[in-house]
Amino acid sequence: MQVLSEPHPGNLGLRKSLPPFLLGFIATSFQILLLREFNAHFYGNELTFGLVLAAWLFWGGLGSICASRYKLQNKHFVGVYTLVVFLFSLCLLGLRFSRFALGLLPGELTGLLPVIGLSLGFCLLVSLPLGALFVFNVRWAEGRLAAVYVLESLGATVAGLVVYFFLLPFFSSWLAAALIGATSLLLIFFFVGDRKKVFVLIVVLPFLAALAIADLPSQTIYWKPFRLVASTDSRYGRLQAIKTEEQVSLYSNSLQVYSYPDRAAAEESVHFALLQNPEAKAVLLIGGGAGGGLTEILKYPFVQLDYVELDPEIIRFSRRFLPPEERKILSSPRVHLFFQDGRAFLQKAKKTYDQIILNLPEPTTAQINRFYTREFFLLARKRLALNGVFSFSVPSAESYIGTELQLFLSSIYATLATAFPEVKIVPGARNIFLASDRPLILDPDELALRIEAHELETAFVSPPFLPSRLHPLRRTYVEEKVKSPPGRINSDLAPVSFYFQATLWSSQFPGFQAEILKFISRLPVFWLLGFPLVFFLLVSLSVAIKKKKSHFFLVPLAVMGFTTIVTEIIILVWFQALYGYLYGAIALLVSTFMLGLFLGGWTSSRRRQAPFLHLVIVQSGFVILLFLIRFIVTIKPPQLLPFLFLLVLGYLGGDLFIVSNRLYLKQKADYGIGYGLDLLGSFGGALLTSALLIPLAGLPLLLKYLLLLNFLCFLFLLLRPRG
Repeated sequence: MQVLSEPHPGNLGLRKSLPPFLLGFIATSFQILLLREFNAHFYGNELTFGLVLAAWLFWGGLGSICASRYKLQNKHFVGVYTLVVFLFSLCLLGLRFSRFALGLLPGELTGLLPVIGLSLGFCLLVSLPLGALFVFNVRWAEGRLAAVYVLESLGATVAGLVVYFFLLPFFSSWLAAALIGATSLLLIFFFVGDRKKVFVLIVVLPFLAALAIADLPSQTIYWKPFRLVASTDSRYGRLQAIKTEEQVSLYSNSLQVYSYPDRAAAEESVHFALLQNPEAKAVLLIGGGAGGGLTEILKYPFVQLDYVELDPEIIRFSRRFLPPEERKILSSPRVHLFFQDGRAFLQKAKKTYDQIILNLPEPTTAQINRFYTREFFLLARKRLALNGVFSFSVPSAESYIGTELQLFLSSIYATLATAFPEVKIVPGARNIFLASDRPLILDPDELALRIEAHELETAFVSPPFLPSRLHPLRRTYVEEKVKSPPGRINSDLAPVSFYFQATLWSSQFPGFQAEILKFISRLPVFWLLGFPLVFFLLVSLSVAIKKKKSHFFLVPLAVMGFTTIVTEIIILVWFQALYGYLYGAIALLVSTFMLGLFLGGWTSSRRRQAPFLHLVIVQSGFVILLFLIRFIVTIKPPQLLPFLFLLVLGYLGGDLFIVSNRLYLKQKADYGIGYGLDLLGSFGGALLTSALLIPLAGLPLLLKYLLLLNFLCFLFLLLRPRG
């Protein structure tokens, strides 16, 4: 079959151009919002992020492939868009109230299996019809696949900018979903749809309005029997304040930031470190000060405190709900408050500190894991004054340390020991790590004397409790566990502690998920990275044996889908490790990639011919780009370079998609197979990369294998049968 000559996308006319543009806009917007909602309910964990993204890509690819076998009538075309908007709204409702179906209390940890089930179920409802809509749009545009792809990419680019910069900073996810859904339906109804069916809008638009209004009331129902007093979607997560009698608790993405009063947690996070040098003057606190930590630090009379908090909303909520004495502490002239990423602050700091106290949660996310890597520990040591002390705490166990916990703690200890010559651990339900260039004191009698000499009012880190907490048998037991066997080093480019924390999280639930994660962690890296290569070689061999010329144009599409998603995740993790949690910049990175897809597809669609040689050249472009990224990933380049890499990556992906599909469609009129293989390749990459390959293999080795995969694909194209 010969493909029609495709005009420039702008020549399609508004009636045929609007639906594919809205497809890209709706798909990207809803994907962002669904990921945000999953993160809000399941602790902001990148493992959850990877599962949802993988499920979204899987059903989208399957929907595209299946749609090729189904002939949708034009009169139903607009109805599918309406159905997608309606189903997405139901997904938001279902996800919020899923805890009742799972039998969970609000804020209770959820196992990996329920997250997998919910990801597959909700993405099936939304992403499957979105994948089918790509094929329906190509038919609506009279077979002009390139034009549809370009317009969809443009819609996705606009969505990334609009949602991140104009909707999420000012509206909740539910209100943003209602605005996107209503605007999209109005546009497609008036420019494409049958105006006789206005009753559809009369039904759906009030439903979307109700969705926006029901956001806060539904959260109140979610938190029962506890009392939700306030909620907001900040740039960094969903913050919710819960009040029970005299206690106030602040949650971010369903993880507790602090409870007040909780004097034991506040004292432990501060005093074991500051008692090493009670006369300390310059102190840096990264996170966790609003729940009582500031009060404890200011008990030391000479302290001038720099307090760094990422999310300004945490302080705003604290000023609103904490008692007057705690609100007063936040305004103390001895406290200098900074709203930015703690690691970025430390990188730019010119002064040195007598104490650096890291009071963040354990590395449950790759973002937080950046504060537990060798690179960060070395940075902290560099910013410490002579004989300064660095401290942090992570969850542990009072009496028994199991295998999963041992893997996690030994990794943290081994990493810290590479940066500091002196490392001590205070055992307990939370292990407190102390590190310095000088000897550290954990003798209970000496610490008791210092508490009394400085007249410190403490209830838990106090002379009567110290002998038990610092008993030699307890300290020896913990030290033996963290030192044998030697732990794996946690680094920016191989964040393995994040993986061990995920394994520890999974071990709290019945089932086999923790055992699977432990088994994978023991596998040689070759088996993790070699599998995609073996799979590719088997597929290549099968294609070569069958000698079907059309299949030679499909294999690069699947490899491209896998390569682009893996490389995009690598660049995001790399950028985050280098430059901190720059929310707007990361959003701009994603939009830059989508812009590259648009430009690559647009440029390729303007060519009248699609020669096979061009496909080979584009594939060689992937090899060159990956080589450059692999060479530069171990250094700190100018901040513009990751943006440039993503733009070129998107350009190559968009170009390859168009030329491969054109060559394939000359052999067979199947509009959904190429798009579906692209998404299914991306599904494989999303599922493996963030959860397994990056933490266990590291970025440099992963890039090396990805480079090899694309070089093999390049050879595969060169060795195709002629004729």
